[in-house]
Amino acid sequence: MRFRPASLLTLSMLAVALTVFPAHEATASQTTPSPTPTFKACHICDEGLPQPVVCAVLFWMVGCPHCHEVLDNVLPPLQEKYGSQLEILLVEVKTMDDVNRLYEVAAAYGIPRERTGVPFLVIGEHVLIGPRQIPEELSGLIERYLAQGGVNWPEIPGLEAFSSQALPPTLTPRPLIEVAAVHVVLFSTLDCHDCQLITGPVLKLAREQYSEQVTIEMVDIVTSEDVEYLYQVAASFGIPKEKVDLPLLIIGNQVLIDEDIPIILPALIETYLRAGGVERPQIPTRMDVPDALASTPTPNLHAVTEAPIPADSAPASPAEIRDNGFTLAMVIMALMVVALIYSLIAFTIGKAFSFPAWADWLIPVLIVIGIGVASYLSYVETQSVEAFCGLVGDCNTVQQSRYAKLLDILPVGVFGLLGYLGLLATWLARKYLPRFEKPAAIGYFSMAFFAVIFSLYLTYLEPFVIKAVCIWCLTSATIVTLLLLLGIPPVLRQFAQSEDK
Repeated sequence: MRFRPASLLTLSMLAVALTVFPAHEATASQTTPSPTPTFKACHICDEGLPQPVVCAVLFWMVGCPHCHEVLDNVLPPLQEKYGSQLEILLVEVKTMDDVNRLYEVAAAYGIPRERTGVPFLVIGEHVLIGPRQIPEELSGLIERYLAQGGVNWPEIPGLEAFSSQALPPTLTPRPLIEVAAVHVVLFSTLDCHDCQLITGPVLKLAREQYSEQVTIEMVDIVTSEDVEYLYQVAASFGIPKEKVDLPLLIIGNQVLIDEDIPIILPALIETYLRAGGVERPQIPTRMDVPDALASTPTPNLHAVTEAPIPADSAPASPAEIRDNGFTLAMVIMALMVVALIYSLIAFTIGKAFSFPAWADWLIPVLIVIGIGVASYLSYVETQSVEAFCGLVGDCNTVQQSRYAKLLDILPVGVFGLLGYLGLLATWLARKYLPRFEKPAAIGYFSMAFFAVIFSLYLTYLEPFVIKAVCIWCLTSATIVTLLLLLGIPPVLRQFAQSEDK
């Protein structure tokens, strides 16, 4: 049985929203009344019918895009195909009590709370969850149960206690409150490709579907001061630094981060609109932003520009003067590119600048220093502690970014530590195991070459994507560049000796 995390997130966030807005009836006087559905108690299929009947129960939520996908596009063709042989009882999850009851229903079928989400369909002894599993498996289960002579309504504990039980479905959208408005604040980075992929479609949908009812105020995170302000805002909502990421969106008292935004935001917008709208989130006022800008939402989809520091502001103390490190990062990037090109040319012509014999012993010294740097970064990344950054860059911002882990699993510091250990092993094999001298030299050079390419990529991300520089990372990038240059003469000697034999 497959579960959809998207449905779970939708249910979880709407459950929180329902805590704030327990029911829609509070604003009923401001809306056009919707058609009253035909309420029907749960019953069993009628016996003695000339043909078998399959009965199922579907739990859904208004504003849940996955629910409406099933209700609008999956169930109607099945209802048309099977006609009176298919009965589906719709149970709308409307209140927080309904959410808790759904958790109890899921538990009765052996499904833990963290895997429970809407749409949630029960047919016979089977439970289908989400917009992928329901269309894939429901038709087959209907055919199977019809072949077995039909199936009665599933035995669901406490079903009669749910707020709404309607049969059959008529999903006419409830009219939105004309004067309702929702104000959203979105923290992002304009040149962050991943941020645009996540927020672009949902912002377009909000703009097209709700027009002037939704105001989206965008705050561009560029400098390290911007990042600190983002942490301050997140902390005001109880979110620690290690869980902060971009894009981050605030609507009402809800905070959505990263991929939660396109999954949950549409349902939350509709929930807030039906409740009469919601004001601009109460977020801390930024010290270097004028009060007028901090308290007034900007027009839809326009970035908040950083205001200049007033001329009469107090000068920064020496401890507050910090070089952002961008220039240093770009210089090191240029050196890495030169080293890569030089190594390729040296291999092509079979010659390289020679180093004195003692230079070969610089390799283990640099590797040991690299192991120390990588070990410290591994400690910072795995223990979620703040790193010492000195007066250059903002390494904590880098270490807490999404790029600090490979595939969101392996910390980059740990990966670097493994790389340094591999370089040390190949150097030792080349020096003390003559039988493996050539493969060890080739292995060392290959790992160093890859390390420089990977470090070049990470260094590029810092000033151009993350908007912060890690001095520890720049140190490691410099070390692997030197290790590559020192590894060129030994590997060329091995190839030259092979040609002489």
